[in-house]
Amino acid sequence: MNNSNWDDLKFFLVLYESGKVSTAANRLNVNYATVSRRIDRLEDSLKLKLFNRTGDGFNSTIEGKLLYERSVDLRDKINSLSESLSPESKFNQNAKISMVPFLAEHFVIENLKKLHSRFPELRFEIDTSNRNVNIAKQEADIALRLDLPEKGESICKKLGEVEFVLCGTDYWIERLVNDEPVDVITYTAEFSHLTECKFLIEKFGTKAIKLQTDTISAQKKAAEHGYGIALLPRLTLGLSSLSSIEPENPITREIWMLTSKKTSMSTPKKLVMEELVKMFKNELKN
Repeated sequence: MNNSNWDDLKFFLVLYESGKVSTAANRLNVNYATVSRRIDRLEDSLKLKLFNRTGDGFNSTIEGKLLYERSVDLRDKINSLSESLSPESKFNQNAKISMVPFLAEHFVIENLKKLHSRFPELRFEIDTSNRNVNIAKQEADIALRLDLPEKGESICKKLGEVEFVLCGTDYWIERLVNDEPVDVITYTAEFSHLTECKFLIEKFGTKAIKLQTDTISAQKKAAEHGYGIALLPRLTLGLSSLSSIEPENPITREIWMLTSKKTSMSTPKKLVMEELVKMFKNELKN
């Protein structure tokens, strides 16, 4: 394989793992047309159709799947060799971490600063989209989830449990303590399956809901402005002016860290994982 083919193959690997040209272009820091052109050139060179183009993205053909399986290990070995031969560039890597917004906004970004200060060459990419990324397809190096992952999906480790508390201004907390009617802040209907939503509906009823939003940060802001009672993770409160009380029956969610074998063997990404374990151990109940 000549240099041109190898360079195009790198584009192929990223597109295979992302499934979308736009996503691949972002990861490679090039434009949409460049990715498309490189894939066309690789297909012409190999005389193979590697992808079926659909409205939903680029779906791999059987030939594409075989090429990926034979190429991905080679890429990983080359990256590992490059790391060992160039120690000075070992930490000049991108660590992509996927998590729900409230973990990033109220905890992780703040606490990763210590690691960044020690290794300023590290680059963090934090994905807070409300979806479960595919670790196997390298949509992220590390994922933090609030649910027990399916077995076999990836390497996983429990980091602890997030405790939820009822929060509001003094006015609403006093009404709650005195068993008076209160207004409620919760998620939109899209997230009605969550434990937190079910608890609020069972305790207060749907008529009590006065504001719905799809992020913890917005719920916290609404509670601070006096819209009513919200059920929030304790670790998001920090210096907030909100008062809080614990539910009669504790409401907790487990936090799991997912990664791949390949990621766990990368020195800089292993450092990130170790830092995540440490910060959650210091903050959460295990």
